[in-house]
Amino acid sequence: MVLPLLSMMLVSIIFGGIMFYNYVELANAVAVGARQLAANGANEGTNACSTANTALLNSAGNLNTSLITIAPETFASGNKCTTAPVSGDAATVTATYPCNLPIPFTGINLCPVQGTNPGTGTTNPNCPTLYCMSATTTVSIE
Repeated sequence: MVLPLLSMMLVSIIFGGIMFYNYVELANAVAVGARQLAANGANEGTNACSTANTALLNSAGNLNTSLITIAPETFASGNKCTTAPVSGDAATVTATYPCNLPIPFTGINLCPVQGTNPGTGTTNPNCPTLYCMSATTTVSIE
């Protein structure tokens, strides 16, 4: 009776560690993309966002980059990446990555972002899977 419970706890700890590691990788990649946008945003014009997204994907470490969903960068001035960022403006970079950390026999998933679920009708354009983790960084454009 004790062995199955201990086995379930061990597996839960391992999966929780993997999810936390993936979150740290995602948060670091978003920070790198945001730093790229802050450092070169005003100089690169309309290419600044694509350069920041490329930096984010290149620094994603062990994450599967095809599963990372990058939300369009938003600026405090209300502009999106269709116009060149302005020096002194604040930009927000957000990315999501799928995760799955269910509690057995409860139907509860510990992943923080509810994604797209056709069964319940919920949709989240930044999270194309059932559950995701999300990281956000806001920086000032230099």
